[in-house]
Amino acid sequence: MNERRLIGIVAAMSVATVAIGLRAGAGETVRAAIVMGAPLPRGGGRVALQLRTQEDDGHTRTAISSPFSATIRARGTERKFSGKTNVDGVAELAFDAPELAAGDPIDFDVKDDRGGVLARGAGAWPRPMPSQTVLDHQSLRAARDEGALRMRVSLLDGALAPGETGRAWVSVTSIGEPPRDVHVDATPDLGLEIVNPFAPSGASAGTIDLVARGMSGAVALHAKDALGREGDWYGAIPVASGALHVDAPHDAPVGPLHVVVTSASAGTLAYVELDDDAGRSAASALELTGDPARGEATFDLRTPGRHFLVVSSSPDGAANVTGATRALPLWVGAPVSDDVLAELAGRAFPRFVMLDGFTGERARLAKRKRKGRLIALGALALGSFLETLLLLRAASEGRRRMRRLQHAMIEEDAEPRVAPRTPFDLVVVLGLSLLGFALLFALVAVFASK
Repeated sequence: MNERRLIGIVAAMSVATVAIGLRAGAGETVRAAIVMGAPLPRGGGRVALQLRTQEDDGHTRTAISSPFSATIRARGTERKFSGKTNVDGVAELAFDAPELAAGDPIDFDVKDDRGGVLARGAGAWPRPMPSQTVLDHQSLRAARDEGALRMRVSLLDGALAPGETGRAWVSVTSIGEPPRDVHVDATPDLGLEIVNPFAPSGASAGTIDLVARGMSGAVALHAKDALGREGDWYGAIPVASGALHVDAPHDAPVGPLHVVVTSASAGTLAYVELDDDAGRSAASALELTGDPARGEATFDLRTPGRHFLVVSSSPDGAANVTGATRALPLWVGAPVSDDVLAELAGRAFPRFVMLDGFTGERARLAKRKRKGRLIALGALALGSFLETLLLLRAASEGRRRMRRLQHAMIEEDAEPRVAPRTPFDLVVVLGLSLLGFALLFALVAVFASK
């Protein structure tokens, strides 16, 4: 074959193989899932997980809504889930496994609707487990508290949601003889409204129902008892700006608990979870619909005692219990009084990454990148070697032709001669075969990764 044609073919095959190899090893947008864990509830045996589907283009990571199917195995129990993550890329998964305890292995296999792996492997527990955070909002800080009677004021839900009626519990104390037949007058500042005045729940305590009409407010309280003693209290009332409205009891028996969440803004998502005093026992990601936007969830109350219903418009809200996130106290079992409920402190349980699907994807892409680079560098080296051989062969062939021409002129022998085969020819043929295999391998690597 003509050397010029061979040189062009080798150059074209080399460039094509290098380009395909680099494409095979190039970065791409990766879709994977992250499984978030939390401390187990009292007694263990149940884990409430949060699944998050995300995309990573190598620069930024964004949440995406994606269909998924998940298989979870722990303690000899297997549970299958299927569904679609919401616009925040979140789905809540609750899994029962008898005698499950922190540190026990949990295996995950999460796939998308096309069978692609989003996350696969064993979940990892932090060692040691992060300590729990207690957010103390048991009583409100007073700007003024004076007189013979002193008042302690607590909000039943820790903060008011704008537009939703909340309840404040007021306890009155004194030095000397305990207060008797206490009456409290409440005067709200601008932004607050008294819905129901002070209602006694004993000789020295009672409740006041109020609603926030703005983003902040304060109230002045004046107490007086049957002995003529008086006291004044003035302080700010916490308002959770943007908080969701929640319709749920503050005490309930063991069994199903029905919760209704209503949005007071344009938000259409609500994250509701049930925590006891040890960890996270259940959760639900609600899509709020209608006008006003609302959603419903039902939880299974299994153990008596103190619980919290944590409601937020953010999937990370329950990890902090601040701002618009509300931790509503819930007592399961025998009903308790308002003062006990009002004194409960909301808890924020730590969250941790139990399984990161991007770890496996990054390893797969790194292997693919190394393979692509190997193909490209190999094709480049082989192509350069072949081009050098072809150029040397062309130079050698030119010299032979010149010698034949000189001999023909001297001997007047114009009869053409057949050029003998040289080792160059064998090496060129072998190199072309190897380059062709490299090109084929690069094409297979690209299409096999799709």
